[in-house]
Amino acid sequence: MFRGFRVLALGDGGGIVARVNTRRMRQLRRVFFEEGRRFDADPRTRDQSVCWLCGQRIDYDAAPGTSEDSHELDHAVPVSEAPDLQEEPSNFRHAHRRGNAARGNRAPSARLSAGAGVAPWW
Repeated sequence: MFRGFRVLALGDGGGIVARVNTRRMRQLRRVFFEEGRRFDADPRTRDQSVCWLCGQRIDYDAAPGTSEDSHELDHAVPVSEAPDLQEEPSNFRHAHRRGNAARGNRAPSARLSAGAGVAPWW
């Protein structure tokens, strides 16, 4: 029996893509948030917890998704392009809520001007 819920989104080709918010995905989100919080607490690993879109620190004291600076799990390859990667941890990135929402399902370079706010390793 299916207990998650589906969110419908438009894919790049205009078709509808179903995102599934399963118990597994909710658990993956919690684990990923806690990983970011741990990385942020240690100055040696803090660079692994910053927003992958702007390179700034994320407010890990705020509950995920509750403020513009709070944490959201972002997908490097948007779910609309590759639904099979929705629950793939290697596709997860730490992001601010505002940056994730502004990016939508576009590539980061399509939204950001050349070099503006992009982490040096990008």
